[in-house]
Amino acid sequence: MDVTEIENQVSAPQMGDDGEAVLKNPQNEAFGYENEPKMPNDAGWYVAVVRCNCENTIAKSIELYFQKQKIWFEYWVPMQRMVVLDKRSNKRKIKEKVLLTTFIFCHVRPNYLDTIRFRPDVYKMLTMPGYREIYRLSDKEVEDYRRLVENPDLPVSPCSGPLRKGQKVRITEGKLAGLEAYVQRLSGKKATIGNEIKYISGATIEIDRSFLEAIADE
Repeated sequence: MDVTEIENQVSAPQMGDDGEAVLKNPQNEAFGYENEPKMPNDAGWYVAVVRCNCENTIAKSIELYFQKQKIWFEYWVPMQRMVVLDKRSNKRKIKEKVLLTTFIFCHVRPNYLDTIRFRPDVYKMLTMPGYREIYRLSDKEVEDYRRLVENPDLPVSPCSGPLRKGQKVRITEGKLAGLEAYVQRLSGKKATIGNEIKYISGATIEIDRSFLEAIADE
């Protein structure tokens, strides 16, 4: 499928407002470039706001545009894996759905933000409340949130609005070892911990309290 075919699947949204930004994904494989673009030192995470249920299609279209221009770019659309029961076969199946609807996290150089921002299929780029400047997420903020969301062992729940700030902890065992988060609830031997990306969303998981260590306040 070429760029034109992908772009034709998504009609232009109504006019949106001013900017915001974020995100990432692999690229250049289909094009077979001998000299693939390298990640620039000034690349950052920004969030593009798009039509609901079109996140992956639009993200791929943006990616293909930059590939043709031989410009480094990657994106991330947070996905949630769910086990569902198929009514016809009565068997369990794994289904993926978008965790944060309307958001595409874009990893790109700042001077290419307008290329994304003024596309007809992008409503706007994410900005801080009260500001017009496009909001740049920290690499660690995105990395920690992504590790939490993409972990294969523990179910993740989206959390709207800022998370309550409790005890800061670090996971000591398992595939999420080293991940830092904040305690949300304690229930017996279990703890609900979470992370957030400011102005976007939070995510929480439930984990055994014995797998956590407290982090002293700085």
